[in-house]
Amino acid sequence: MKYLNTLLSLAVLTAVSIPVIVSTSLAAEPWTWRATLDGASSGQPMEMPTALHIDAERQRYYVVDSGGNRLLSFTREGGFLHTFTAEGKLQIPYDLVRDDADLIWVVEKGRNSLTSIDVKAKAVITHVLKDGERTLVPDRLEFRNGTFYVIDKATGEIALLGKDLVVKKWISCPECSTGIVDFKLTQDGIWALDQLDKKVIRFDGEGKVLKSFSVAQNVEFPVSLAIDSAGNVYVLDRHKAAIAVFDPQGGFKYAFLAKGWSRGELYFPIEIVFDPWGGLCVVEEGNGRVEVFGR
Repeated sequence: MKYLNTLLSLAVLTAVSIPVIVSTSLAAEPWTWRATLDGASSGQPMEMPTALHIDAERQRYYVVDSGGNRLLSFTREGGFLHTFTAEGKLQIPYDLVRDDADLIWVVEKGRNSLTSIDVKAKAVITHVLKDGERTLVPDRLEFRNGTFYVIDKATGEIALLGKDLVVKKWISCPECSTGIVDFKLTQDGIWALDQLDKKVIRFDGEGKVLKSFSVAQNVEFPVSLAIDSAGNVYVLDRHKAAIAVFDPQGGFKYAFLAKGWSRGELYFPIEIVFDPWGGLCVVEEGNGRVEVFGR
């Protein structure tokens, strides 16, 4: 009996004195799985998604399925809506935007083009982008206030084009070894990512470098970035299949997510985007889906 009482006392003491070990990153920033966009439940599984565009007005997600040469749309809740192939005319689409005239613009790697799609008129027009004798290799794409922002993959610079697709300006990073691989537009400028140097660069609205900081200690292979409403910078690590978060000054805060194939895990992720409803969306080539996280 005395022996039993001793064991019980030790058990109570252990329960009280030994702290529960919790991941500080998840405890500090509890992002949890919210939805999966993959089309599988509707018989339209994605093959190799590469980009996500969000239409806040229509409350729609648009996913570029590069492997399937098509675009897919989903509701805000993640329900599958439609698939669009432009009558089989798309060739390795990579990124897309909608302009203020409701035209869809798609970067096509197969044609090295920026292609305009008028869905109502069923018109598909391929544009090869040039600046004088220089032919651009379009990559990541954004649109704001009548201007296209396009990464030229050949140089790692961002070209600003009018709706006539004439280059108005170039934004470059003189301190970057190989240039920019991803960028996001904010109200006060542009945040960009240098993959080789593992560095985040902030530009003002005119393209002047305001500051930069290294993410090398926390990220192995950065491929995409996103900026939250507080100015925190989220950097997607393709090799670790994780997201590292930094404050606006570049101080590391925490990292979350991990490699895997289950819900809420990542495999060869390629892009991250914040949606207008508080979600953080991760496009995964490896798992053929977009995972949406909330908090």
